[in-house]
Amino acid sequence: MRAYKDLNRLAMNLLSPGGRLATFSCSGLVSQAEFATMLGWAAVDAGREARIVEWLGQPFDHPMLATVPESAYLKGAICRIE
Repeated sequence: MRAYKDLNRLAMNLLSPGGRLATFSCSGLVSQAEFATMLGWAAVDAGREARIVEWLGQPFDHPMLATVPESAYLKGAICRIE
């Protein structure tokens, strides 16, 4: 999570206000909620505001198993950075 946060913080610092950040994770060990929390901390560390405008997930050919939550491993967010 630290590496995800640092990478997203650096990307946020490069964007002009109103810029879009597309960020993704393919780790089954990171939930969507944890990913959102990480984006919040990255924004705080960057001194920016990040608004998640869209969530992206895995396509139908990568189904999630109901008994294995970690199989929902592909996740992404499109953020507007202010």
